Amino acid sequence: MEEKRLEQNKHLRDKLNQMLKEARRNEQTQTSFDNFSLSVVAAQGPEELFNLLLTDQKKFRIDEIRLCLVDRFHEVERLLTESYQNKYTGLSFIDTETSNLLISDMPDMPVLGTRILTKYDWLIGFDDENNYKSAALIPLKRGKEIIGVQLLLSKDVDRYNRGDGTTFLKRLGAMIAISIENCINRQRILELGYQDGLTNAYNRRYFDERLKHETDRCVRNKTDLVCLFIDVDFFKQINDKHGHQVGDAVLVRLVALMSEQVRSSDIVARYGGEEFAVILPDTGIQLAHEVAERIRSKVEAQKLIINDNTLGITVSIGLASLSQIRYQIESDEKDHLHAMENLDQLLLGKADEALYQAKQTGRNQVVIQKMAS
Repeated sequence: MEEKRLEQNKHLRDKLNQMLKEARRNEQTQTSFDNFSLSVVAAQGPEELFNLLLTDQKKFRIDEIRLCLVDRFHEVERLLTESYQNKYTGLSFIDTETSNLLISDMPDMPVLGTRILTKYDWLIGFDDENNYKSAALIPLKRGKEIIGVQLLLSKDVDRYNRGDGTTFLKRLGAMIAISIENCINRQRILELGYQDGLTNAYNRRYFDERLKHETDRCVRNKTDLVCLFIDVDFFKQINDKHGHQVGDAVLVRLVALMSEQVRSSDIVARYGGEEFAVILPDTGIQLAHEVAERIRSKVEAQKLIINDNTLGITVSIGLASLSQIRYQIESDEKDHLHAMENLDQLLLGKADEALYQAKQTGRNQVVIQKMAS
């Protein structure tokens, strides 16, 4: 009898110890999650935030993470990724023009289980689709609007079961959504300091920084980049005849027309006065020439009504490509290293030379800078 009682006591002690270990483990997990939550909310920029969401979060028994953000106005991707040189693994963007069905299919509440793997396979990727056995899909909502989803993937079929922990995951989704929105707004505020006050194009300071950054990036990635220099023809005459307010209206309209012809990832900047510069990263000279010609023709076709009078304007455009400059540098060993360190300035100078040629030979045309043979 005594032996049986001792055995029961031992069994109870073992069970209690197991419960205490489980409680301590849960407490440690909760503390770790609370610290993670505070880090996400306190993230100071896109790189810190995405490292937390796509890498650090894996410590919570997550094998892989996907984060997809809705980019309705083609600005979210630019704001959150343009300052980061490498692509964030697991991060993607979709817009309402090409992915409206995918956006409308996003759930209002977290969904768990195995069926997510087939229904949202577009988030996982074809090569990785068979590596995972269960998943949790977390909608990221601000108010009634879904701004994205986060997908947590596991190779354990029992890791995410339907109906488990949806309240907890809903809070997590709300926290992430707030952090992403705060990050976007912070980037918008930072960007204001880089804008020209009149036209809302980027200013020269921002252009110089981005030209250096994009030139270095394209060299590393072995892709081309084209710089456009654009100048309004006879702009002084417009100011003298119609006044500076009309001149300002011409510049504002010109920026609007240029922005319509380039990608959201391209950089349109007011370089000074009536002179503008455009950076077309990952673009060859032929495509850049087509873009420049579209800008030129759209400007020529645009007519402004000023005091019941029709005002037509034209622009001259000079182009220079990174690949052409690199080829010339590599062909000439003299000052090779110095030239490679100043590719951005060489590119800008060659585009300026092409613009000068366009204005000297008749204006209202596009000229590609020819490299010396």
